[in-house]
Amino acid sequence: MKLFINASLPTSSTALKRVNMLFDQQIKKISVDEIETEEEPEIIDLKGRILLPGAIDIHSHILGKKKNLAHNLTKATKSALKGGWTTLAEMSYHSDMPIFDTSDLKKSIAAIKGNAYTDMALWANVDVTDYPYYAESAQELWTKGVVGIALMTPTPNENIAQMNFTEIMDLFMDIYESDTEFSFQGYDVDNHDFYTFDSQRDGIKKILRRMQENPIHIPRVSSYLTIEFINTISKRSDISFAINMMDIMGWLQPEAFTSPWACDFHEHHDLLYELLRTKKLYLLSNSCSELASECELFGGNPPELMEYSYLWVLSELWKARKIPLATCIKMTSENPAKRLGIYPQKGRIDTGSDADFVVYNPEATTTITTPNGVQMELSGAIESVWLRGTKQEPDTKPQGEFVNRTNSPKRRHNKSSWV
Repeated sequence: MKLFINASLPTSSTALKRVNMLFDQQIKKISVDEIETEEEPEIIDLKGRILLPGAIDIHSHILGKKKNLAHNLTKATKSALKGGWTTLAEMSYHSDMPIFDTSDLKKSIAAIKGNAYTDMALWANVDVTDYPYYAESAQELWTKGVVGIALMTPTPNENIAQMNFTEIMDLFMDIYESDTEFSFQGYDVDNHDFYTFDSQRDGIKKILRRMQENPIHIPRVSSYLTIEFINTISKRSDISFAINMMDIMGWLQPEAFTSPWACDFHEHHDLLYELLRTKKLYLLSNSCSELASECELFGGNPPELMEYSYLWVLSELWKARKIPLATCIKMTSENPAKRLGIYPQKGRIDTGSDADFVVYNPEATTTITTPNGVQMELSGAIESVWLRGTKQEPDTKPQGEFVNRTNSPKRRHNKSSWV
């Protein structure tokens, strides 16, 4: 058992609350008063440092080729953990081992143990060639704890057959009564020859016309008009979206960061900043990938981005641009956990939650080198990262585990608001 004393905990306001916290793998008690225990715990004095929840990425793409799987998984998750990302949800677009059924799921879970430094949730796939049983497989995977089913049109993976919109509609109809979540990454291939912001938006509209009551997540939105459309339709449909971390970095600091993919954020600076300020950007994702793609729709960022992206959010959004700390936490931890159905196990600091922490010193500075080769100082420093109650040291062996979805990601089942 361990006991943090003199920890500063964020609140829904701008104030920080000084608390003590008792925990092992999970948080046992939080109190502003002294915590008494029957057995003597290990006492760690945080001396006023800010205690943040471990960050959560809603989709990563690091399970690529089978022969490099263990190496890539270890390398990427080690970068993530160093930067305070304690849980990744794998949605591999490029894997030669897609998760089509429960045997595939077991193989992926086995790969996590002993290789992953972070905890990991898993998205599954659909083998449309397995007609008419693919809907049954998707439903069984959902009951086994995957966080959702990834739909891609067109497909960037030769191991995953492309689904047309009629087949997607049939899948929605087959599992209408479940809360199964889907992600959709693609565009309207029936009316467009290639990806554009308009073709992606038309593809999203087609999905919305076919969906029943199942939640839909759009993994990457890089156009202000698409964000505006989703924010409008989300009042009637259970749809969410992610902003790519490199897109928001390049928008706010173009001299230091350049997104290699199309993004129109700079054309709508004031409007987009107002969405950020008013908590209408749902969540941020690193979209890390070990493999690039010729199609920008499925391209990812290098895993090394995760070493400082959470710190960048704290430095540049909270401290420099005065976006509330509570909003930053929601975009990087709470909202991803809710959408993945792993909240409140992950994504919060409260009694009963996993003891996944980032100890943050707001008075220090951290020097980084951006992909553009620009050396810059970030305000603040991550002093330590804790995974399920264990402080992660440089020589700590991989301790990541599979995170089983336990809750529905549907908004109507959440007592607190999404944003």
